[in-house]
Amino acid sequence: MSIVASLLSIILFLAFVSAGIQKVQFNPMMSATAQRLGFAKSSYQRIGLLEIVGAIALLIGLASARGSLWGIVNEAAALALAFTMALAVIFHLRKGDGVKELSPALVLGLLALVELASRLV
Repeated sequence: MSIVASLLSIILFLAFVSAGIQKVQFNPMMSATAQRLGFAKSSYQRIGLLEIVGAIALLIGLASARGSLWGIVNEAAALALAFTMALAVIFHLRKGDGVKELSPALVLGLLALVELASRLV
């Protein structure tokens, strides 16, 4: 695994665990966001749980060789997190949100794709 992929895995782990915990705890900011986007509390908390699981899967595959079981887990997690962030961008755009609201999802999704690409090269 390249140094770039390793660093991105760590950065993405920290970002997705942090965001996931906030969604699971359903703090006031997350509550307002969920309501604005049309999500029920339980649905938003499940999204947070998926982000945490995906982040852990990224970290598990950190030191694995390409093509190994754990390497595939890392690659699948990066792809799933990128897909999740693409959906988040779509939800924000549908609600008319601006760059401020959709940029975290856009940046994290792109970083997940870069992490995946750097593992596959």
